[in-house]
Amino acid sequence: MTRFDHLKGVFGLLPTPYTADYEILTADLRAAADFCCRSGQHGIVWPVMVGEFFFLGETERLANLDAVLETVNGRLPVVFGCSGVSVPQVILFARAAQKAAADAIIAMAPARSNAAIAMDMFRRMADVYDGPIILQNAAAYAPLTGEQVAKLVEEVPQIQYVKEERPPGPKHIAEVRRLAGDRIKTIFGGFAGKFMIDELRRGANGCMPACEMGDLLAKVIHRWWAGDEAGARDLHRRLLPLINLETYPFMRYMLKRRGVFSSLVERAPAGADALDADDRREISILLQAIADDVESFPFGAE
Repeated sequence: MTRFDHLKGVFGLLPTPYTADYEILTADLRAAADFCCRSGQHGIVWPVMVGEFFFLGETERLANLDAVLETVNGRLPVVFGCSGVSVPQVILFARAAQKAAADAIIAMAPARSNAAIAMDMFRRMADVYDGPIILQNAAAYAPLTGEQVAKLVEEVPQIQYVKEERPPGPKHIAEVRRLAGDRIKTIFGGFAGKFMIDELRRGANGCMPACEMGDLLAKVIHRWWAGDEAGARDLHRRLLPLINLETYPFMRYMLKRRGVFSSLVERAPAGADALDADDRREISILLQAIADDVESFPFGAE
């Protein structure tokens, strides 16, 4: 099944777009996957927290996995998010990923479970999916200690990657690197890329942010890989004010300004996160700092 030997770099998380009737807008989801391929990102992940997996039904989720895989057509690794409301549902998604030939899968334990359930879940995932598994270790979803992560990596050969998101993220990335070492191919950071440089410095070799600025974060990591720490930090600093504004409406708005999304519909009311005219003007001002770094999909007008 494995088409990509080593996953690393910036893997863009796809937000899930919706029609006015709250159905998944597959055309926009395809456009987001194509955007990741054409803008220089290193991989694609859907659906995780950014993709609102908790809002998606099983049938629509599996149908749109096929759509994403068809659109990408092997250009980048596609990681299918298997997190769900129960362990049996997670296993259902892992089986589907095996059938669809997704390049890897990622999951975290269901809400209100515990570490023992999480560890059992990853073992069961490996029974039904024979490709690489990414262990997502997030604070609100039965987080595992560094020792427990290392134990699972030792027990389950398919767990080749970890997305470490326990706060404070960079310290725990260093912990997992120290305890699991070379048994993990890549530790991915999260937190929208806020701590990307510190994560890289402590042992990460990848990041999974929302995709709307993933091409620019990919430039950060390329500079880091080239030994240009000053250049990586410079671009990262200019991106940070935008990253700090990230919400679900922000992601969709930015993708629409880049000509990727056609819809801004939310399945849940945005409430205080909804963007107003002042928010949009502030975003336009902040975009000026990174305008020269955008090589494709330029940001259009407000």
